[in-house]
Amino acid sequence: MRTPSQTGWRARPDVSLLIITALLTVIGFLMILSASAPAAQVQLADSMFFFKKQVIWGALGIVALAVGMALPLDRIRSYSKPALLVTGVLMLSVHLPHVGMTVYGATRWIKLGPITLQPSELAKLALVLFVSDFLARHPERGWKLVREHRQILLPVAGTLGLVLFQPDLGTTLVCALVCYVLFWLNGTALWRMGLITVVGVTAVLAHSLTTPYQRLRWLAFMDPWKYPKDIGFQLIQSLLAIGSGGVFGTGWGQGKQKLFYLPIQHADFIFAVLAEELGLLGSVALIALFLLFAQRGFAIAKRSQNPFHQMLVIGLTTIICAQAFVNIGVVSAALPTTGIPLPFLSAGGTSLCITLFSVGIILNVSRQSQVRLRLLKQGESA
Repeated sequence: MRTPSQTGWRARPDVSLLIITALLTVIGFLMILSASAPAAQVQLADSMFFFKKQVIWGALGIVALAVGMALPLDRIRSYSKPALLVTGVLMLSVHLPHVGMTVYGATRWIKLGPITLQPSELAKLALVLFVSDFLARHPERGWKLVREHRQILLPVAGTLGLVLFQPDLGTTLVCALVCYVLFWLNGTALWRMGLITVVGVTAVLAHSLTTPYQRLRWLAFMDPWKYPKDIGFQLIQSLLAIGSGGVFGTGWGQGKQKLFYLPIQHADFIFAVLAEELGLLGSVALIALFLLFAQRGFAIAKRSQNPFHQMLVIGLTTIICAQAFVNIGVVSAALPTTGIPLPFLSAGGTSLCITLFSVGIILNVSRQSQVRLRLLKQGESA
């Protein structure tokens, strides 16, 4: 009987997930071109600047997706601890003078010549990889408290703390949510899950109440119209863009709020531009694509027989989709502003590359599952 490694490249990855990913990426390119062109023309004398930049990152992302599909999953698993360690070092280095870069009060980026990297994007992948590896190795529920602190809770808490310190509450919450889901799926005892919940909620409330900019975001979230010229301005412009789109939208490239009313329109608030130009129908279609993405991801995880593969795929699918729905919730004023990008759509090279690499890993698992199923059938027929 042939082994999975002998037939791996003959197995077809999940085509539906590949098509959904391609559609989301292309929609992202088109919306970045529409959202950024006016501002780029005025500020940089090149209306295509951000679009060209994102296309270059997209090309690198396609390479990353192919690498994610080709790398042996056992080798990816062996990188779990080094990846988390390197991520921690990179997130510390953003605070070094002449290395880190601060934008809008957040120190999240490393400047390497013309390239800007965001280590917190790598932290999402590294955390999922680390937690999935640990939980798959420790399926028993009766952990010793001291051991679990040393082996998993401290590394996870340390990574979340470094992301929060940047500050980046949105990414911290999404990473925490994914870890929580993986712990729950691993069968962690209810009292432990309850303890984690209490500690997590208390930490978020304490951070929100003691951090001035977080208090302002809560005030803007509760009543943006009370602060139309400062803390509520961005949210009001976002709501006006969404409302202006109606059912069918104003047409691609015809939005008005992106014309210097809506700040950072091609990044975190790009969904507002999409809603204005493509309307309710376009917004629902985009949400449907993310729901289909989630369905395919969870279906691949269910089909896999390997606990690590299952954890990995569930974690990656959850983190991509949770990011998407948190972003849409923020832009539509259903959630407080957190500053988290919309996967595939928001401008940002690191985010796009890491997301496409994550999709490559999910497709890799889907391919391996088909190989095992095929070999099993061959064994039965023999």
